[in-house]
Amino acid sequence: MPKRRTSAAGRDRRTGPDRPGPTWIRRLLGVGLAALAGFSATPARAAPGEAQAQKGITLARKGECGDAVPLLEEAEGIRHRPETAVALAGCYEMAAELLQAAALYGVVAEEPPDRSHTRGDRAAIQTAKKKLGDVEARIPTLTFVIPKGYEGVAITIDGEPVEQPTEPQKVDPGDELSVVMKAKGKKERKETITLEEHERRVVTLDLAPLESTAAPGPAVPSKEPRLWLGAAYRGYVIPRFAMNIFGDGGRTVIAPGGALSLVRPSGNLDITFTLGYAAFLLPPTPFKPRGTPDTEYEIVWADLSSLQASFELVWNIPLDRAQRFRFRIGGGLGVGYTFLGGLYRTQAYPPGFTPADPYTYRPCIAPNDPPGSFRYCNQLDKDVDHYGAYEEPSWFDGGARPLVYPWVVLPRVGVSFRPTPRVAIDLDVAPTLSGILTGLGVRFGL
Repeated sequence: MPKRRTSAAGRDRRTGPDRPGPTWIRRLLGVGLAALAGFSATPARAAPGEAQAQKGITLARKGECGDAVPLLEEAEGIRHRPETAVALAGCYEMAAELLQAAALYGVVAEEPPDRSHTRGDRAAIQTAKKKLGDVEARIPTLTFVIPKGYEGVAITIDGEPVEQPTEPQKVDPGDELSVVMKAKGKKERKETITLEEHERRVVTLDLAPLESTAAPGPAVPSKEPRLWLGAAYRGYVIPRFAMNIFGDGGRTVIAPGGALSLVRPSGNLDITFTLGYAAFLLPPTPFKPRGTPDTEYEIVWADLSSLQASFELVWNIPLDRAQRFRFRIGGGLGVGYTFLGGLYRTQAYPPGFTPADPYTYRPCIAPNDPPGSFRYCNQLDKDVDHYGAYEEPSWFDGGARPLVYPWVVLPRVGVSFRPTPRVAIDLDVAPTLSGILTGLGVRFGL
């Protein structure tokens, strides 16, 4: 049966703890209670409205509710009978007018036995008790959450004020509800909401502030700072597998450091200049070029300090409506310079002078020193002086120690959290030519 809609005067679309049912249902309650109190006597002949009631009940049982509803409503308006009311409630239920169906089932379910009740009436009371819970569970509800700090909240549904918005408001499924939400100092928000059966919708008031109409006063800083000053831990992780690309041996190295940054935001893009420092400290480690024999192992170590200057671009993607959490992605270019300390190496030999675990090798003292180590501690041209604390020359002198080197980051990814509009905490990670960059820092809006 198609859904039958009634006028606003004939049906209240919401119910709450203190809200009555439709007008004719209120009338029904009065008539029914009067009958139960003994103010109406059982007539000897057919009571008024009996013909309409019986015909409506018959049509309702056949599922012809479109014709049955007018007859049943007329009969109930003349004289209440549980059997008539339950038949009418069943038609309302078929039409998904669950509020009216639940109201009628509730009236009948609470009726005490009466001598005027027929067998059909008594059966209808039992049916109402069974149907009431099922229908009420199907009725969708709409509840409003009012954030702290909101004043003068006014909410209407289809033009009717909601007296207790934080309590679930029962509505009929499928109805297009016109919801208007207002609060002091906030813009009005309108929504059209349609709920399905069993749905429990919760709507949080999130109203935009009204634009100020006051006369312009002294300029105030915008919510987004025009400049940020940041400080961060910025270190590097050089994994062993990266060293093994070029040779055998090596170890994972963590190079701690720090950085100062100056950030100029442009919309969601951060333009950043950074000055950083890192200490590349490598403990004594066996290493040899890939593909060379075991006799080529040397022990290398380093205590280099490095400065980096970089220009970076980072795009911010908000992750929540308040933009407190942001995903960051970008890259950067710069230059690094090593100073202080150096890169050292010395030839090494295994205990027993036979190939073994390279991490047990010991540094050679001199050629064939200790005696018997001539295969490892030798005087070949390429490493004749690799004894003691031999310092590796820089790239510009034909050695392996970096002096001035490019600093490239791509991609740089991370997240940012803003506990306040002028404080940002950033967590970043990125691959670089110096290892895997890791950063954790804080920025302050100027």
